[in-house]
Amino acid sequence: MTTPAIFNFIVKKEEKSITVERSFNAPLAAVWSAWTEADILCKWWAPKPYACVIQSLDFRVGGSWRYYMQGPEGDCHYCSFDYTAVKPLTSFTGIDGFCDEHGTPIDAMPRMNWENNFNAQDGSTVVRVQIRFNSEDDLEKITAMGFKEGFTQGLDQLDELLAIRK
Repeated sequence: MTTPAIFNFIVKKEEKSITVERSFNAPLAAVWSAWTEADILCKWWAPKPYACVIQSLDFRVGGSWRYYMQGPEGDCHYCSFDYTAVKPLTSFTGIDGFCDEHGTPIDAMPRMNWENNFNAQDGSTVVRVQIRFNSEDDLEKITAMGFKEGFTQGLDQLDELLAIRK
């Protein structure tokens, strides 16, 4: 794996946001598919040693993605992502958070508003993810759980997967 040309991870507590920018040496369509198609998404989303198990993925406005990350000891962390906007090959937004195995949000855990943008640049693709939180406490809770490390590892796994799929 090569070092990405662009990798920024910016936490702004005062704005209650995390911005992640990452470039991939792959065409836009391949990167978009990796974020929106269940058979590809499940291969990179969870940081090792966890596995991503997708229960359902209905990628459309009003649709949702239900999945869990399963640890090597069998522990499961359920999550849901409810899509609020989709612009094919350009962007999608939604509300993400932890839930129970039936998709009911866990009130004690933060909900996050995600905006993912995809841009082709000279044969590669830049993904810009803007995550907004309801409070600084919610932001701190997610960062304390190791979000930066886990998401970075997932993006590295995506980079490896895209290199193999060429």
